[in-house]
Amino acid sequence: MKYFNALLCWLCAALHLQSQTSMQMCGTDEYSYELYRSHPELQTMMEHNRAYLKDFTAQYIANESSRGSTDSLYIIPVVFHIVHMYGTENVSDAQVLSGLEVLNRNFRKQHPDTGSIPTAFKAIAADCDIEFRLAHKDPNGNCTDGINRIPSLLTKVGDHRVKDLIHWEPSAYLNVYVVKSIANLAGHCLMPDQAAAKPEWDGIVIDDSYLGNIGTSSEQTSVVMAHEAGHYLNLFHIWGGNNVPGYFYQPVGQAGNCAIGDDVTDTPPTTGWSNCNLSAASCGNTLDNVQNAMDYSYCNFMFTQGQRQRMRAALNSPIASRNNLITDANHLATGIDLNSLCRVDFKPDRVITCMLDTVSFKDKSMATPDSWLWNFGDGETSTLQNPTHIYYAAGAYPVTLLATKGADTISSAVQTIYVSDINPVAAYVQPFDSLNNFSDAALLQETDNALLEFEISNANSGYNSARAAWIHTADTTDAYSGRSTLTSSAIQLGGQINPTFSLQYACAQRELNSDDQLEVLISNDCGHTWLSMGKRKGPNLRTNSAADNNPWWTPADSTEWRAYSFTIPAAYCVSNFMFRIEATAFRLNSLYIDNINVNADDYTAIVEPKLPVMSVHPNPAHDQINVITEEPGMLTISDALGRVVIETTTQTGVLNIGCAEWSAGIYVLCFKANNTQVMEKLFVY
Repeated sequence: MKYFNALLCWLCAALHLQSQTSMQMCGTDEYSYELYRSHPELQTMMEHNRAYLKDFTAQYIANESSRGSTDSLYIIPVVFHIVHMYGTENVSDAQVLSGLEVLNRNFRKQHPDTGSIPTAFKAIAADCDIEFRLAHKDPNGNCTDGINRIPSLLTKVGDHRVKDLIHWEPSAYLNVYVVKSIANLAGHCLMPDQAAAKPEWDGIVIDDSYLGNIGTSSEQTSVVMAHEAGHYLNLFHIWGGNNVPGYFYQPVGQAGNCAIGDDVTDTPPTTGWSNCNLSAASCGNTLDNVQNAMDYSYCNFMFTQGQRQRMRAALNSPIASRNNLITDANHLATGIDLNSLCRVDFKPDRVITCMLDTVSFKDKSMATPDSWLWNFGDGETSTLQNPTHIYYAAGAYPVTLLATKGADTISSAVQTIYVSDINPVAAYVQPFDSLNNFSDAALLQETDNALLEFEISNANSGYNSARAAWIHTADTTDAYSGRSTLTSSAIQLGGQINPTFSLQYACAQRELNSDDQLEVLISNDCGHTWLSMGKRKGPNLRTNSAADNNPWWTPADSTEWRAYSFTIPAAYCVSNFMFRIEATAFRLNSLYIDNINVNADDYTAIVEPKLPVMSVHPNPAHDQINVITEEPGMLTISDALGRVVIETTTQTGVLNIGCAEWSAGIYVLCFKANNTQVMEKLFVY
């Protein structure tokens, strides 16, 4: 089981870099084994829970048979935690709602392919009378849309550590974590007996590619969520398995699975399937239930009557407090049927725009109001739910929404719309030297973490100057995560020939493998759309020589500064050109920005160096790597702690390096040539 030892925490990130050539599997069994193995002090409790739940389930089913089946609807409050690095894994609200809709569709026997169920299983295909609904009150009783977004590098890991970021009371909510990757797996979930012993790990973790049927997911991969919810409600994989003492663990497709079973009487013996073969009979003449939600076939969307009984038994059991989820008191506390107006909120499609441009506003109130009164800050109002508005003069306009539902009337917080003049100056220069407050920089700042806002730095910290714009994290123990953006007003570039953009930056990071990022984007339509002009990321953003935990790092001299410059494309030489600077932090120490310059020559900028060319293959690697360079230079390979593993001169071509004896983990390759350097991460397993 070395696949789930210490390698798990980094290998999953490496594997995600490779193209997915096949559907991934569920990791519930493997994570169950790892929990059982790594926490021996919990083994007795888990075995006791499992034995109790087994007896409870048998008694529940017997009682149900004697009194007749009940069709009462069981409702489970759900909260989604989107753990992301500002990439595609930061899925839209619409995709989350799609994931919930598909989950309920499969549990309620409403999948569009229900008609394809073979005759042998039509009679036992079950509407489980179990429904999942977004929570609308958080554990403190505050309004919520049931979707939290948390920037963290742990999205590339996807193990139980994501639950340390945020974890709502599991006796009241089903916590679902959406991540970028999970060690080449689609998802995982503790079953009730394990969750009762380790409640801080209770919940479902799912790769974003398997949530819902839109966005980054698809109809085929959408079945995974119901599969994991089945585990959450005490269903084993349909083929069973028991090679861990007291626990089910058996790989799919093994001949020995025919003799195991899943403790459900109406699911026929099977070895389990990784493809959709509806005529399969892997254990003899009995047809396999390949479409069962607890198989791996990726056409697995149905539950049987026996599985229905087993899950409903789990929801009546005190094990992992599953029985509290479905109570009226819990439904009231989590607000799943919220009818009163508890929060008024809205979202504009952008907060910086130009004169005569249209801004769209979307009502985000909870629950849906009966009436709306918008005040756009310029004397104009609207009573539409989702209005649009045009501003005819430059300025800053405070927008509010007053909403009413029944007897409840609530006003939103103020959101300011900044309207730029349509014909401003033809250049922008900001050296920051004369500023005391960042609000004087003529740049609109937006951030999702107030601890990572740009400020004006201390004296003598700019590029050969007194001051610069500065983000820093003084607390050396916390992994600050967040994004701050600086957006310009409109700049008149119409008719300009080859105008340029440039800035200087200096950066220190707390870890060599940090994924901090600096990106500049430009717009030719007043901020409706943006074009990225390139990213400086990870080791290629760092300008000092090593990881640095000094909470007040300052560039030593001009050698610790770099330039970010480009020629603005002709299509962006318009009257309402804008630029946006995005700084994304994960294990950042400090990032300085100085001398922003658009189409002006007020100072001499750093000459952008030509970086050397290096590539490494394969990556991830196990036995050997091939480092390709296009010029002679010096190659240094260091481990994650900065210890040098190899330092050697290189020539043009391929350098073969054995890595079979290296410890598994992340390494950084640094190639220096002609007084410049380039870095790249390497994953060794």
